[in-house]
Amino acid sequence: MAKIVIAGKSECPYYARAELLGDKLARNLPNFQLHKIVQQPDDWENWLKNTCNERGWQHMKSPIVWRELVDRGGKGVLIGGANEFQEYAFGYYGIQSDQVSNDMNLISKENRQYKIDIVKEEAEFKARSSPIHVCITCATSPVCYAIINSIGQGDVFGKHTEIALHLLDTNDKLEELEGLKMEAEDLAHGLLREVSVTSNTKDAFKNCSAIVLLDDLIQNPEEDKSAWIKRNSSHFSAYAKVINDAALKNVKVLLTGNGPVNMNTYMMIQNAPNVPRQNFVGLSRRIENNAKAVVAERLKVNTSGVVDLIVWGNVNGEHYVDLTRSRVHGYDGAIWGPPSFSLPAPEMVWDKPWMEKDYIELVKTRHEKMTENLKHTPSMSAGGAITSMLEHWWMGSPAGQMFSLAVCSEGWYNIPDGMVFSFPVTMVSKGYWNVVQDIDLSEEMKTAISATLQDIQSEKDVLFPPPTPPPTESKVTIIDPKDEEEQQEKSEKTESSEGEKQDDSEGEKTDPKLDTIEEEKTGSTTEST
Repeated sequence: MAKIVIAGKSECPYYARAELLGDKLARNLPNFQLHKIVQQPDDWENWLKNTCNERGWQHMKSPIVWRELVDRGGKGVLIGGANEFQEYAFGYYGIQSDQVSNDMNLISKENRQYKIDIVKEEAEFKARSSPIHVCITCATSPVCYAIINSIGQGDVFGKHTEIALHLLDTNDKLEELEGLKMEAEDLAHGLLREVSVTSNTKDAFKNCSAIVLLDDLIQNPEEDKSAWIKRNSSHFSAYAKVINDAALKNVKVLLTGNGPVNMNTYMMIQNAPNVPRQNFVGLSRRIENNAKAVVAERLKVNTSGVVDLIVWGNVNGEHYVDLTRSRVHGYDGAIWGPPSFSLPAPEMVWDKPWMEKDYIELVKTRHEKMTENLKHTPSMSAGGAITSMLEHWWMGSPAGQMFSLAVCSEGWYNIPDGMVFSFPVTMVSKGYWNVVQDIDLSEEMKTAISATLQDIQSEKDVLFPPPTPPPTESKVTIIDPKDEEEQQEKSEKTESSEGEKQDDSEGEKTDPKLDTIEEEKTGSTTEST
């Protein structure tokens, strides 16, 4: 089945003639499909140039007519202008136009006024619309590809919230972004009011209510951890400064990826003083979902049935997966109940050695195993973690359930104020999170949490080294060279005089035994006399 497309300037009389001929064919031919495109005179030349470049055609006037195969797609076959279309219609269908010049001019005036009214109506409709602006950075990432559909169909920000989507990436990725924009528009979601692409951070963050940072700075093989942390800090600090100036003051910022998420979040808080610090959070949900999936496999239940599993600490560093309060729904055991009924997951597992050793190892290696099997980094699960987290933050989380989130501490569980740490949170109040503060920590948990805190502190010490103690004081005397020579001469004279005195004293001294012998000799001589 063929479809004829007629496009032209609204004021063009030749477009009017082609349009009327197309209407006549549509009325008389049952399988004839007609599509019209009307452009304002100011927009016509650019539109025509882009259309011809895209399809590889040469055409310079209004109108332009082409034929498309509905069941095959493709760029279509160029027919030409009004005269060529009239010849095509007569040659294939034996129908020709009988319009005279006066009628063509009248219709062209009507077309122009109609187009002006349509444009005005669309502008008024857009003026009544107030979409929220959402930005995704590193938008050519497969993770971005996995979340755009959910955002556009209202799963994240609500079924009645219109979205103006900003896609940000580097200059060399702009062509890919244009392709992504076209595909997003082809989703035909009514809530997706606008899609824009840019490599300018200020334009991307302007008036944004939500920002998702997908940037993942990979550690180079020759790069040590300290240099990698500093590179991350510089990158995200630059983002924070632009967000501080360009985005809305109540913007919500979600940091994701495999980098030092806690420290990146901390640095953004330091460099965006105009934005409340509670509006910068790091994603713990991906690791939390990995841990839930391992428990679900063990108990043969759906992953969504495992709840209240908590990730404490450094998201992509040293963290502690807490199973102690987790519960499981839908477990096929001796005791059954309604969908709201749950059982303690540790009791259902009932294998302490597995929970203490094998389970931890399975959670740590799950991401690597997925990457190895897929031959690329998992993006669908990462996208799901991001969209579910944003949905809960924006629309509220299920009542009675806890989730993990890296947030700025206010001293909870003896974590220093200002430190970004993954805590158990609820998001029952729309737009806000609240740390669950009534969990009793065992000594084992306190030790594990302390280890995670030290790991975060070691990363912070790279950027803010602790002060070194001052060196011990020592008294230094500066001696003039002349004084030093005089002092040396005096010292030599003193030593020589002391040596002479010592020799004299040694000459005057005699051995007591020799004195006794001399006395005995003198006594014997006197007796013989």
